[in-house]
Amino acid sequence: MLLSCVWLAGLPGDWLLDDFSLPEEGWPSLARPRPLTYLTYWLNLQSSGAAPWAYRLTNILLHAAAVQFCFGALRRIVGPERALVAAALFAVHPLQAESVLYVFSRPVVLMGLLLWVGLELWLRGKHGWTVLFYGLALAAKEEAVAFPLVLTLLHFSISRNGREWRWIGLMYGMATVAGAGLLWAAAREAGTGAGAGARVGVWEYLASQPLAMVFYAKQLAWPEFIGLRWPTQRLPPWGVLLWIVPLWGLWIGRKHFERAGAAFWIAAAWVSLLPTSSFLPLDDWAAGRRLYLAIALLAAALPVGGWKWKLAAVLGLAAVAWQWSAELYAKPVELWAATVRRQPGEQAAILQYARYLPPGEALALLEQNPAPENAGHQTELGRLYLETARVPEALQAFGKALAIKPGVASHVYNRGVALRVLGQKEAAEADFRRALEIDPRHKLAREALATRER
Repeated sequence: MLLSCVWLAGLPGDWLLDDFSLPEEGWPSLARPRPLTYLTYWLNLQSSGAAPWAYRLTNILLHAAAVQFCFGALRRIVGPERALVAAALFAVHPLQAESVLYVFSRPVVLMGLLLWVGLELWLRGKHGWTVLFYGLALAAKEEAVAFPLVLTLLHFSISRNGREWRWIGLMYGMATVAGAGLLWAAAREAGTGAGAGARVGVWEYLASQPLAMVFYAKQLAWPEFIGLRWPTQRLPPWGVLLWIVPLWGLWIGRKHFERAGAAFWIAAAWVSLLPTSSFLPLDDWAAGRRLYLAIALLAAALPVGGWKWKLAAVLGLAAVAWQWSAELYAKPVELWAATVRRQPGEQAAILQYARYLPPGEALALLEQNPAPENAGHQTELGRLYLETARVPEALQAFGKALAIKPGVASHVYNRGVALRVLGQKEAAEADFRRALEIDPRHKLAREALATRER
């Protein structure tokens, strides 16, 4: 757990990407995905207000607890020496930075903690308690659907206890319900970037994942900061055939599957990636947070000997993790500047970087990287035009954002703001009312109308 202190260097950092929406979260609804995670966000808001460091500290504490339960579970399977190394690598691998310091990745950390608790209880024969924690893990993040597969592998590797099947079957049923609910939610809500809401088809996504896994392997062996969005080359549909390679490799190494050999841990790590690699298409082709559990599972496959190089590896990775925390995640300007350098043209990084620059420099950056079909780009352009008193251009940019995504309340509200500055009060009021019709909780539109009525 002490090794997790390396992430404390990232506490001073600002919100990142979707983090900005968290202070507006209310009491979580059971009808939305991840209610347990949103409950923790609500508790953060009630206890410490909208302080990013408090949210990040919660992430770090959850990760430290996950490391402890990871060690407790693994030592029952591979012994204390290998478990200690695996838990240490799990604690400090630099790829954990996105999961631990990006607050919106809390679902991954919370799910991981609950699954490690469930696994340790399972190994102690407390199967009913494991089912309970598995249900909580599903309420934290839907990727927990893979856990019954891991228990199935564990059953055939070291257990063969027939009484386990009724409990595993119950968890498969829970996973089916959770998976169906996720598909329904992805089809129902706009902008999820998953399933029916993804901008990529199923076969195209599946074809990309073998290359994504090669990229994961490279990053695990030699971690390198490339930004919060990982670019992955897209393959045509025939790339799906590349899935044969890992299956063939596991078949060749099947003799190392029994008694929790290396093949078991590699298979378990692969299974932990399946929900984000094959369950449904996602706009993000690859992401560091998806390796959160896989890092510990792969580390458990390492042989017992070689303590010196293992210690050196842990210390080296801890140093890199500290550097990333202190120099990148604690300094958002540096984070986004580095991302823009490494991924030229990446719109999400450009927009985030622009928010930390003076208005003139930010406008120049956006105009040098045009994105006429990107609503976020047009919205940020409109904000900067307003700030620099170029109101007609702001109205035009807000109008483009609304044309790209016409059902978004904030786009309607932004256009209303520009109209109000231009003196078109009735049109502005109509936009504010329309924004509230789309989203009755839209605070800024409600305040704008209240000001108008006074």
